Amino acid sequence: MEVNLGVSLKLLKNIITIDGPGGVGKGTLAFSLAKKLGWEVLDSGLIYRLIGFIAAEKNLASSKEIIETLEKSSIKLITNIDSYSCEINFNNKILGEELRNEKIAVKASEISKDANIRSAIIKIQRNAYLEDRGLIADGRDMGTVIFPEAALKIFLEASPEIRAERRANQLKEKGMNVIMHDLLLAIKKRDEKDMNRNVSPLRPAKEAIIIDTSKMCISEVEEKVMEIYKKL
Repeated sequence: MEVNLGVSLKLLKNIITIDGPGGVGKGTLAFSLAKKLGWEVLDSGLIYRLIGFIAAEKNLASSKEIIETLEKSSIKLITNIDSYSCEINFNNKILGEELRNEKIAVKASEISKDANIRSAIIKIQRNAYLEDRGLIADGRDMGTVIFPEAALKIFLEASPEIRAERRANQLKEKGMNVIMHDLLLAIKKRDEKDMNRNVSPLRPAKEAIIIDTSKMCISEVEEKVMEIYKKL
């Protein structure tokens, strides 16, 4: 899907996009870079979770109802650098943990397939960019659709097995039981859906620098990205 963003494609050095599938370290890298550069973070997945939250809370079934609710609402993204997390001020209510449960994640995944929904939130995502601060945009279509004018586009990847192991460790830390076979299968299934969907499929931007994080720690990835950034 081609989206006319109505912006100049003059490359902007204070936007770094980080795309890739889940479990490659996008979020951690985004916050570590933002902390170093003094920039904001766009956690695009959290916006989809907000939409899932709205649909569930208000029992909305159609994309038209969801979009109308978005248009009438006040939405502001909040970056919490020290805690490596984002929140959303939705109609003067701060939402954070409410958006991070499995029920909302499933709802968000269903909704994100809708082309009208994805188009409706482009403006919300682009509003996260402040010219005087800079932005690290974390997602799956940040470099291809949302910020094509970013001077630096990073695409992270890692093997499904490594990503399943990382996710399993996160869940175990929360006291949850993990079945590795099921987790690995779910990751592969999500990858297939993301890469083959008609709307904003998961793929590197043409100019993206691809980094395999399978055998790298976050500090190594950060160092590599900063070396590239300093050469812009």
